[in-house]
Amino acid sequence: MTTTPDSVPSGCFWFVDPDGTLCLAPGCMARIQDPDAECLCDSLTARYGRLVQKLRDLQERQQYADTWWHAMRAAVAAHPDGRAILADTQHRAGR
Repeated sequence: MTTTPDSVPSGCFWFVDPDGTLCLAPGCMARIQDPDAECLCDSLTARYGRLVQKLRDLQERQQYADTWWHAMRAAVAAHPDGRAILADTQHRAGR
C-alpha cells in the first residue's frame, strides 16, 4: 500500500500488538490521560497544508526582500557618493 499523508496515522492511533492485544499509541495529552477521550491531534494533511502555506509566505517575503535589495543597490550605485556609501556600509558590517 502506498503511503500518503491521509494514510499515515495522525497523532493518536490504535495498533495490534504481536500477541494480539489492541494498544493505543497516544499523540495528544487528552488521550494520554484517558484512552477513550476525543483525539485532539491535527491530521498530517492539515499540518502539511500549514507548512506549505508558511513556505509560500516565506518565499514571498524573500522575493520582496530581493527586489528591495536590488533597487537599493541600484540607487546607491547611481548616487554621486555611491562608492563612499558602500565603503561605509562594508565598514559598519565588519567586512
